[in-house]
Amino acid sequence: MRWSDLGKARAFGLAVAWMVVVPLLLPQGYWLAPLPLLLVAGVAWRYRPVPSRMARPQWLAVAVLLGLAASELLALQGEGVAGRAPSTAVAALLAAALVVALAWQRPTLAGWWGGLALSGTGSGLWALWQAGVEGARRANGHGEVNAILFGNLALLSGLLCLAGLGWAWQQRRRWPWLVALLLGAIGGLLASALSGTRGGWLALPLAAQVFYRAYLRGWPPRWRWLTIAGVGLVLASLYLAPQSGVQQRVGVAMDEASDYLAGEPRGSVGARLEMYRGAAMLIKASPWRGVGHGGYAEAMGELVEQGRVAPGMDRYWHAHNDTLDAWVRRGLPALLAVLALYLLPLWVFTPRLRAPDPGARSLAVAGVLLPVTFIDFGLSYAFFGYPVGILVYGGWLALLLAFTSHHSPSGTGGVSR
Repeated sequence: MRWSDLGKARAFGLAVAWMVVVPLLLPQGYWLAPLPLLLVAGVAWRYRPVPSRMARPQWLAVAVLLGLAASELLALQGEGVAGRAPSTAVAALLAAALVVALAWQRPTLAGWWGGLALSGTGSGLWALWQAGVEGARRANGHGEVNAILFGNLALLSGLLCLAGLGWAWQQRRRWPWLVALLLGAIGGLLASALSGTRGGWLALPLAAQVFYRAYLRGWPPRWRWLTIAGVGLVLASLYLAPQSGVQQRVGVAMDEASDYLAGEPRGSVGARLEMYRGAAMLIKASPWRGVGHGGYAEAMGELVEQGRVAPGMDRYWHAHNDTLDAWVRRGLPALLAVLALYLLPLWVFTPRLRAPDPGARSLAVAGVLLPVTFIDFGLSYAFFGYPVGILVYGGWLALLLAFTSHHSPSGTGGVSR
């Protein structure tokens, strides 16, 4: 029985949308996210096997993700949190498998942008339910997807929805797509605000630079400044609204930073800065192999006992910074893998920000926003220390590389619809 091209396209579209929607909205959703896509790709390959045609960026992505998985397994030392290493390694392997599977197929952009719209809108509604009905102080996800992970990944979904407006504008049914993506953007920003995250909002000026370079710089001055003013008004409203709690948490962060500089580490900001100082000491002592997954808390505890860092720093299992955490726990190979994950999409997508085709430009903006936001998120939290961080970054990167590899500049055909 032959699987029609239309049936395959629909199956891939649904699998792509599932991949984007479920990480934040379902319990263990990040583990469930890649499975339908891998299954559909396997069935499609069985009906019509094709030789590998992976582009160079896809080969590089596979190599980097395999390197990350290897560094996670090599760092298994001691007890306790060492059990987390296999899960992060499996997440990296699944992301690498997605890159390979998508190199053989032609996924649809409608599934990607539609999934993002549902992800952003769903995250916003879920955050509203928690804040308004359950009375939660900070909105969060399920299981280990805490408020920081949930809020920042929801913010990423919202920003990517804004990136898709250029693609939506060229569709035959543009207005439903524009409304859906705008709702997704609003939902993602709202979920981020209600989660009480602070570090993620530092990504907004960087994201604004990406949007300005790709879109606004070529607009007439009147529309350019009206858009900038409108975005500024929305952000100011979220900041000033007492219900969001953003203004209060920013004020607390500034007070804690001032206290740390005065020699009194307190609060989450003070703890982070002290952890960074302790991690730097541990890296200096073991720069090549790191201290291991299970050895981090023990090594930090020794610094506490020696009086070299403030008490309490040994109760955290990661360094709350992606690059420092990769280096201190998993060694130099993990640091290089994390840096390569940041640089690869920047290398691929930055030159495409001025592409004449709106669909290609939307993909380029999304491809640059992915590492830009994760770099910012990783300044104050170890996103790659969690399977959800690796699967969202690696899985969404796999999709973006596949779209770019198969994208038709003319804007016609199954890819751009």
